[in-house]
Amino acid sequence: MKKFINDPADVERQVVDGYVKAYPSLIAKAADDIVVRAHAKRNKVALVSGGGMGHEPAHLGFVGSGMLDAAVGGAVFTSPAVDRVAAGIGAVAPGNKGVLLIIKNYTGDAVNFKMAEQAAREDGFNVDHVIVDDDVAVQDSTFTVGRRGVAGTVFVHKCAGAAAETGVDLPEVKRVAEKAIANVRTMGVAIEPCTVPAAGKPGFELADDEMEMGVGIHGEPGVRRAAMEPVDAMVDEMLEKILGDIDYSGHEVAVMVNSSGATPPYELAIVNNRVHDLLTSHGIPVWRTYMGPYMTSLEMRGFSISILRLDDELKELLAAPAQAPAWVEGSVVREATDAAPAAAKVCEQKVEVTDGGVADEATGLVCRVLSEVADVLSTHKDELTELDMPIGDSDHGINMARGFEAVREQLPVLEKGGVPAALRTAGMTVVSKVGGSSGPLYGTILRKLGITAKKMGGLTLDSLTVGLDAGFKGIQELAGAKEGDKTMLDAMAPAIRSLERSVEEHQDIAEALDAAAAAAAEGAEATIPLIARKGRASYLGERSVGHKDPGAASFAYCMAAIAQAYKN
Repeated sequence: MKKFINDPADVERQVVDGYVKAYPSLIAKAADDIVVRAHAKRNKVALVSGGGMGHEPAHLGFVGSGMLDAAVGGAVFTSPAVDRVAAGIGAVAPGNKGVLLIIKNYTGDAVNFKMAEQAAREDGFNVDHVIVDDDVAVQDSTFTVGRRGVAGTVFVHKCAGAAAETGVDLPEVKRVAEKAIANVRTMGVAIEPCTVPAAGKPGFELADDEMEMGVGIHGEPGVRRAAMEPVDAMVDEMLEKILGDIDYSGHEVAVMVNSSGATPPYELAIVNNRVHDLLTSHGIPVWRTYMGPYMTSLEMRGFSISILRLDDELKELLAAPAQAPAWVEGSVVREATDAAPAAAKVCEQKVEVTDGGVADEATGLVCRVLSEVADVLSTHKDELTELDMPIGDSDHGINMARGFEAVREQLPVLEKGGVPAALRTAGMTVVSKVGGSSGPLYGTILRKLGITAKKMGGLTLDSLTVGLDAGFKGIQELAGAKEGDKTMLDAMAPAIRSLERSVEEHQDIAEALDAAAAAAAEGAEATIPLIARKGRASYLGERSVGHKDPGAASFAYCMAAIAQAYKN
């Protein structure tokens, strides 16, 4: 187990202390396991929620104005004891119109919170409760009787909190909470488990190629365990289950795309993209979107989707002001108007198209080369990415394959425009589609080849040699690199020297290209013992020794593709 903790026995107390010290104007510690509003508002219904810790920011992160008045925490994934819940009630009940307990539907939470409710009533306090059961994945689990309470609980906190802030009585706040519960549905999925600090090992096991569809927030089993799928397929299944449970038609909705802990915003955005598209296709307008960590499961790699069916009342309650450490207001989704500017088309290049088919034989050859390069880079995509992992950003092969596949898609147009235009357009496509530094560098080579072909009246061994040399010098100017710095130039330089010798010796073009490809491959291999002095790999210093430069490797493959295309 690797975690940023001290003694596992101190985790819960230190989490509470850390939150309180970060947000002293919003929350205060009533006890080691109880957080309350820093500036309590009286003569209102007080909201109390909680449960086992490990779900942060839930629940202590939602204590504040317009939301919870107190959160009671237990050990990680363990319901707080009855006396601790009773203490939480006692911390906020005096001077208020009553207390509403918002309980997630887990057996431990339900029993302990309701027993504390009974004790508080015996002490003369006006206390009631609601049970949140928004998880559509299962009807029952080993942890619950009925559906589990999961991330949709946060919507209940917000709506009930907004109602309570207005000063209405306990039955009215309970009605609002129950209305939110009746209209929210959630489902989750996980691809990696989490580890409870006290246990020291993952709560369940998933193979590298497995997912748990419908997983609970403590790692409870879901609908099925199956092979990994693209995230769109996961979202489709989850939304089918959610939309099949209640009728959302004719209603606006609020969407929560919630991280289970280790899922980054990058991936949540991809999830949200599909959620919005599917809801739109079903004629369900999204009013607000909430995306981020709202109810986590330690470091579980997963996400959940919550959909809240709205009416005017719930919209008003969601939109009401609230201030709590972790509450991030959702963004109102507005339809684009006719007056909105159209999305800019980046790097769009126009090619002058001639009548008929291929402009000339040389253009046909260029297009064959570009297609062969796309094939080679696709074939070696994983290899190039693996080369990039220890010394780069782990994306070189992926980016190069994507960029040249985009070029291949343009070939029907490029082949009708002549050599210079085809190379120039291919270069700009690579610049726009290949991420990092590789796009501009390879784009420079293609653009320089196009310019040279135009100046020298066509594509020949001589113009290819001069064009590559111009590309070499262009890269030097852009990147400040030179041969020996462990970059693609270490493969380019020997290839260019080989071509120059072939031109001087009037060598057959096929032999010249084969020799240049061999020289490039040797140059790429020669980068292994070098220390990187430019690019991302240079940050590693001597640790870059022993690794082949991925840019040099991809250039060698490109030269081999040129030689192969000429033979074809």
